[in-house]
Amino acid sequence: MVVGHISKDLLPGGDVALGGTATYSALAAQKLGLQAAVVTSCATEDAGMLDLLRDAGIWLKVVPSHLTTSFSNRYDGAGRRTQVLNAHATGLGLDDVPLAWRSAPILHLGPIAQELRHDLPQAFTKGLLGITPQGWMRTWDTAGRVTHSAYPVPTALKTLPPNAFLVLSTEDLGGNATLITEYLALARLTAITQGAGEAYMALDDALCMVPAQLARSIDPTGAGDVFAAALFTRYIEIGDLCEAALFAHAAAACAIEGQGVAAMPDRETVERRRG
Repeated sequence: MVVGHISKDLLPGGDVALGGTATYSALAAQKLGLQAAVVTSCATEDAGMLDLLRDAGIWLKVVPSHLTTSFSNRYDGAGRRTQVLNAHATGLGLDDVPLAWRSAPILHLGPIAQELRHDLPQAFTKGLLGITPQGWMRTWDTAGRVTHSAYPVPTALKTLPPNAFLVLSTEDLGGNATLITEYLALARLTAITQGAGEAYMALDDALCMVPAQLARSIDPTGAGDVFAAALFTRYIEIGDLCEAALFAHAAAACAIEGQGVAAMPDRETVERRRG
């Protein structure tokens, strides 16, 4: 089960795409053979965007909202990018999660814009609690201009339960070595990726570095979410952190070699890529 906003991404030229961690994580898990479920919020007028998830067999709980969380990227004359939050859907809390879904073997909290209550991690103390915290690191001004900062550590991450599995990237941490060390200590299980480089994989005090797979990137959108979903899936199956990371790297490599969600790999494809 994934909890978090889907997003309506406004693309150059005026096109709209369905995005958000909930979208990519759920689709990845479903393709790997799990039954995925999503708790999200969006406007009634955008409910048709969720047909992509419904058609894949994913279960949905949609909290009504006047708006759908929406992002766009704007560029100045020098080509510098500014991410803009155009709209924000209704926030999500424990009461929005169906009781029967709370015992899912894998629960993934995937905020993209501060939409999840900071006490939500403490509500899930059974199963594997995956957390991709980028949305707790984002703030924005009155014009919607987004700022990303991993310091100070978001409140939601300060007292994680023992079953938490934290997944993020060195980009999220600004490449700051001190922050990498600090974030590795926030949960018993932690993965910090470095794009095409090695990933830090930590279990308690044990640390291993797991190489990524070479890939010809066509569309890197959602790669981190695919990695996280595959990592959670494989780790709960075999209990081997580094082997699960190799599987997750293979899944992410497959996903970025195509356009959008159409390149989402099934288990056979990932296992063949893993070798």
